[in-house]
Amino acid sequence: MIWIGLTGGIGSGKSQVAACFSALNVPIIDADAISRQLTNTPNSSALKAIQQAFGDKAIDVSSCLNRTYIRQLVFTDKTAKQRLEAILHPLIMAEIHFQQSQFQAAYGLIEIPTLIENPHFQTLVSRILVVECNEVFRLQRVMKRNGLSEIEVRNIMANQATDEERLRVADDVIRNESSLKDLQQVVQKMHQFYCSLKNTES
Repeated sequence: MIWIGLTGGIGSGKSQVAACFSALNVPIIDADAISRQLTNTPNSSALKAIQQAFGDKAIDVSSCLNRTYIRQLVFTDKTAKQRLEAILHPLIMAEIHFQQSQFQAAYGLIEIPTLIENPHFQTLVSRILVVECNEVFRLQRVMKRNGLSEIEVRNIMANQATDEERLRVADDVIRNESSLKDLQQVVQKMHQFYCSLKNTES
């Protein structure tokens, strides 16, 4: 089974692209969803390790991850970001491996926002599909969706790989700047291509 790594900058529409593939019955593994599950389960091993590393402020009143505090911390302190990733990434990778073992299909997608920034995730996939979108669209999407200011969104972008870095390692690219209908047509063509890769492999 071929696994495709789906990635792109914040606001590029990765989840929308994943939903289009899912509508074609393609298996989807969402690394962000796995991360949220790990950090939204009170008393989980991940949260205990995070609390030990970053103190009680890292845990909110519901005994889950204090996302506001951690987000501000990792965007201002690179070592904090590295320590957080050292805790979460092995757990995320282990869960992805488990989910991969549960599927049988021509191919599947793993949505990993930081696929380019973290090469160890690239060992999970055979190809990399990058979702591209111009910066203005991305800013507007994230500000509306997350209720963040432009400065906050730009800070997030500054901590991600650049468009050039993503395109440098991309095997395939989808530009997501048009209508949903146009996107669905592009995904349909990509789906046929990925299915043909499986046929060639076999």
